[in-house]
Amino acid sequence: MGNVIKGLSGMLKFDPSINHIKKVTTRINTKTEGMNIEKMKAYLESPEGKASMEEYFGNLAKKQRIKEGRFLKFDKWLEDNDFDKLLYRLILEHDDEYIDNCYHKGYQPYPTRKMQFIFDYVTEYAGTTVEIEEFECSFPHQEWEFKGYYFGIMWGQGAVISIWNKDDKRKIFGI
Repeated sequence: MGNVIKGLSGMLKFDPSINHIKKVTTRINTKTEGMNIEKMKAYLESPEGKASMEEYFGNLAKKQRIKEGRFLKFDKWLEDNDFDKLLYRLILEHDDEYIDNCYHKGYQPYPTRKMQFIFDYVTEYAGTTVEIEEFECSFPHQEWEFKGYYFGIMWGQGAVISIWNKDDKRKIFGI
């Protein structure tokens, strides 16, 4: 066994000796020593830290106001337009070519910005939270009802978003 480890350590350029472990541990400790809670607290209480926090939270508030404005505009749009047509058009954008293109680029398929807006609109603004027995699973999840559809998010090692037709609980979208 010892010869195998020595042989592997030469191939992997890894020295399993205690000296190597001490060196690595020292490097890790040196890097983490700089993160001191007291230093962080002092920075946040300094004028520079307070200005940084005001800027950060100001930007978050600005983004939230923009999002709420978009939700209100979408509300107005829905008064004169058909949500069903929009939803099905967005679902069709997530065809096999779109999915294959995502994988080709090296990442998991995700909703387009327009579909993500619809999910944000439903989950943060207009949808009603519901519990549906048929959708029970062992992962954390939540569902919302909006205009004859159920919108759901299931969290695990990632997130899966889905849409079901409310009448027959048939899944019409999932990514």
